[in-house]
Amino acid sequence: MKLLFLTGKFGMGHYSAAFSLAERVSRVNPEADIVIRDIFEYAMPYYSDKVYHAFGVMVTHCSGTYNKYYNHMERKGPDLKPVFLPWFLKKIKNLLEEEQPDAVISTLPLCSQIMSWYKAVTGSRMPLITCITDISSHSEWINGATDCYLVPDRMVRSKLTEKGVEETKIYVYGIPVRPEFDYGEERPEETDGKKHILIMGGGLGILPESNEFYEELNASGHIRVTVITGKNQEIYKKLHGKYENIDVIGYTNEVYRYMQEADVVISKPGGITLFETIHAGTPLLVFEPFLQQEINNTGFIVGRGIGMILEKNPMDCVREISKIVQDDTLLDAMKANVDRLKREYDQTVIGQVLALIEGPEGALCTG
Repeated sequence: MKLLFLTGKFGMGHYSAAFSLAERVSRVNPEADIVIRDIFEYAMPYYSDKVYHAFGVMVTHCSGTYNKYYNHMERKGPDLKPVFLPWFLKKIKNLLEEEQPDAVISTLPLCSQIMSWYKAVTGSRMPLITCITDISSHSEWINGATDCYLVPDRMVRSKLTEKGVEETKIYVYGIPVRPEFDYGEERPEETDGKKHILIMGGGLGILPESNEFYEELNASGHIRVTVITGKNQEIYKKLHGKYENIDVIGYTNEVYRYMQEADVVISKPGGITLFETIHAGTPLLVFEPFLQQEINNTGFIVGRGIGMILEKNPMDCVREISKIVQDDTLLDAMKANVDRLKREYDQTVIGQVLALIEGPEGALCTG
């Protein structure tokens, strides 16, 4: 079986989900031939970096404009037609001819849209599986030629069915993360008596810039802090080696280890980070969200009791963090909710979907 994963690097969440899902698939079927392609790097190799840079600038500095566009596209409904569709259709045709996959798995709305339109235009019966990477039922994810949806929560499944998606096509799986995030029976024990806080900035490395915030955290005698700055070199240089109680890590492939060692994670509420903390069994405290997807994710976090929203003011924020980590009853309650939530996800979903792909001709085709 050959599977073609299509994705893109918008905030790195979609891209990370593709690799994590591919790794999960490989564990279920070690014989699977897996190819992962960034749609922009393939379709426009000389301009993809510029596209991603422009997106980063927009979500960081023009979030209001982005949210207006996002909500406008929701109102337009399913089967959205991408800009430059003829160009993308030509490129996807070439890619499919090159790779000859048995199915396409998309972790990016644009990729699902392109593949759905390709199937509609050509009559192709290529199975298309869409993996939704936020707590979202946004219309950008919904396409008539999608054969199967992997969704993060039963609430998203309900919303999709309200929008006309057949329930039999929807599998509640969560958002895929690397298997290393799955914690074992024994969690690491504290050796210094301090609560351990992990602060992350997501794929774009968006972290608090206030010196006051870090100075107050460093001065708290009962807190040990690790900050992962990712690819944000500016804030890495600003913080590294400056505070005795704050360890600063740049880009790392061992985020899972730091999460499993932490009592709480503090981060922007991206979909991947959210489910990494769920798999690691760690409560999530979030900075106030400004992108609509993250607002949706935050509603899920608070509603499920697996985390909290932090104050905007740096001093108030640190005081709140300090209060939360000293409240063992609150931490234990949030951890119990995380454990309960993780048990809701059906870990056999990947095997079920692969069986449909391998099954009788047309078992996973819309026709």
